[in-house]
Amino acid sequence: MPPPPSSFVRAEHEFRIVGYSTASENHYSILSGAFQIGGHTWALDCGFNMGEHLVLVFLELLTPYIAEDLVVAKAGLRIEDPLGRLPAIEWHSEEPHTFTAGSRSWKLSVPDEFHGNESRYVQDDRLTILCTVEVLQEEHDSTIDIRKLLLLPSEPEPKSESERRRHACMLPDVTFVVEQTEIPAHRLVLALRSPVFAAELLGEMRESTARRVRVDDMRASTFRAMIRFIYTDELPIKAITNDASQCACKDKCAAKRRRVAMACDLLAAADRYDLEKLRLMCEEVLYESMDAASVMPTLLVAHGRYNCRQLEASCIDYLASDADVYASVVRATDEYRKLEESCNSLVVEVMDKVATQRLADSSSSFDTARNPRRAKKMSVSTYDASKVVSGTHEMRIPNFGALYRKKRRTYGAGREIQSNTFEIDGYDWKLVVDPAGKNPENEECVYVSAELFTDPGTAGVRASVCFWMDGPNGQDEPTEKDYEQHIFTRYAQSYGNDVIATKDAEQRFLAHDGSLTIRCSIIVTNNSCIATGTPTACGVGAPPPSIVRHLKELLASEKGSDVKFLVENREIRAHKLLIAARCPVLYEMVVGVANKADHFVPVDDMKAVVFEAMLHFIYTGELPPMEHLALATSSGTKDISFAMKEITLASSSSVEGGLLIVGDIMAAACKFSLDTMKAKCETLLAGSIKKENAESMLTLARQHSCSKLEDYCAQFLLSGYVTHYRERAEHDMLERIRSSFFM
Repeated sequence: MPPPPSSFVRAEHEFRIVGYSTASENHYSILSGAFQIGGHTWALDCGFNMGEHLVLVFLELLTPYIAEDLVVAKAGLRIEDPLGRLPAIEWHSEEPHTFTAGSRSWKLSVPDEFHGNESRYVQDDRLTILCTVEVLQEEHDSTIDIRKLLLLPSEPEPKSESERRRHACMLPDVTFVVEQTEIPAHRLVLALRSPVFAAELLGEMRESTARRVRVDDMRASTFRAMIRFIYTDELPIKAITNDASQCACKDKCAAKRRRVAMACDLLAAADRYDLEKLRLMCEEVLYESMDAASVMPTLLVAHGRYNCRQLEASCIDYLASDADVYASVVRATDEYRKLEESCNSLVVEVMDKVATQRLADSSSSFDTARNPRRAKKMSVSTYDASKVVSGTHEMRIPNFGALYRKKRRTYGAGREIQSNTFEIDGYDWKLVVDPAGKNPENEECVYVSAELFTDPGTAGVRASVCFWMDGPNGQDEPTEKDYEQHIFTRYAQSYGNDVIATKDAEQRFLAHDGSLTIRCSIIVTNNSCIATGTPTACGVGAPPPSIVRHLKELLASEKGSDVKFLVENREIRAHKLLIAARCPVLYEMVVGVANKADHFVPVDDMKAVVFEAMLHFIYTGELPPMEHLALATSSGTKDISFAMKEITLASSSSVEGGLLIVGDIMAAACKFSLDTMKAKCETLLAGSIKKENAESMLTLARQHSCSKLEDYCAQFLLSGYVTHYRERAEHDMLERIRSSFFM
């Protein structure tokens, strides 16, 4: 069976530029705060031209280590006139863009209408840019495997004996009879998703032992759609296309009626079986579809349901928003007459609201009522130009000429001169000077770099850097002051260039005592000037997919467990169905033990904490949180591999203590053929790389044949961040060359 299609995860980020004129006058680009969409970290990079206009917006992928080979995304920009004088201007990408480890920036198009109307969209020296990002996301492994269980009865029986055993274990074990239609399912899957099903199928009710269960007062199509949601976390209601032809419009109206009817039926089913996410998704459909034709069916299904009070209130508000529509359209419907017969008090409430409603602007208010969509949650960051922090540091090099002549004969870092540490905007910096330059093929130049000695975090630190020299006593013109922007990251924490030819420095800029003074100005543009937050959304939106959360709760509760493992004299319970679906190698160990309730499956040569972490992944497709791993290993580290000790002891964070166990988890992933788990371990380690642990991490990557992690560690070690390693590698290379000549 081919894998189910991937889907795009969509979210929005609002970037507010306060002090727009100041930012544009300085001609530098500005970075938004980092925001999370689709499991990745992003930022907007806005650039200005010499005419002080916004001309460039880049979408930057900040995720330091990409487990996949690429990240695919779509994007859009929207800029609104704050006073409503002009329509909002928008741009949307026609095709998705592919980000790779070597190409992390995507140039978006500033809408053409913005040029020439810039002043109309900038109010009080503020500009707001709304960016929508859609990230292509593969379905979660555990979700995919649960989905496969739904389709298993229609698949042919496997040929091998071991696969037949797995297939038999994964077949449905209960059949529902709805309107004479038989619908097979798995007790465990239904129980983990619905507390009502859990009580019926795993509790003490008579259905818990029955192979066939009858369901009354529900359509077979509705029950089947609900079962599909339970297995897939997807709303089984088709979206409506945007075809504008007359025939298509008729079909669209009919499709909308079917969509509303299905949403109403599923809402009632979700309320009956306590499926919160399905209920919220159905409510969302009914909110978006609400009009004069659908408001009464929606009100009928929402009325009297405790969890649907907000939807019921919105229906009443819609009815009250236009008295003419209420009188001529709504009151004529069969649903309204049913409501009059069954609940007169609700009709009185509606009529009272209609009679007393006063609309300041009937058309605009009615439009709002027609569109009672809840505000979406979005991340927000603000760039405040008035809070940009800058600083200048002077580095005086005594007796520069003699020092230069001595240092030029030294290879590598031995000839570099470092300043004292200085602080700008809470970050520690140093200047590093090479008096003879970095390129032996060019004329010798004074090379100056600024190095960041504070952890820049995931988003990095964006700063504009300028190096220059003044003539002694102001006799000569200073060197040109050119600010260059750079993003300081964990693997690129230095930036520098050739400032002046060494001979010119000696002739023009030495003081009377032979010293040379180098100045460096740094403007930090994305620390105190950026505030990030998430405003509260109005109404209730659909929660994230809940299959993983339910599987996690099932593992913790051990409810319905039917297999026991013995690891380090500890009993660990699990469920055969999930092990068979997610880890064939482990399932073979289970069937190798006599099928009796009191028999344990022994697991040797593995720590209990490692086995529990592996089970956590088998159930959820995720590694346990790092703080849980840290807590599990805090009692001692004597049995952890030496390489993992090296990796973790380089850090002082208690959370990073969880890295001690990751190497052993990676070994377990190899043993049980859990390739995705192994890849997640690689990602976890790569995100924690530091100069103190990089070599040990490289050794671990080679030990477990993690080629991507090995390449990442090698790239990190050979970058300018770990200078001593690069020099040692160069020294080793020269030694090998020498030995090849003298052997």
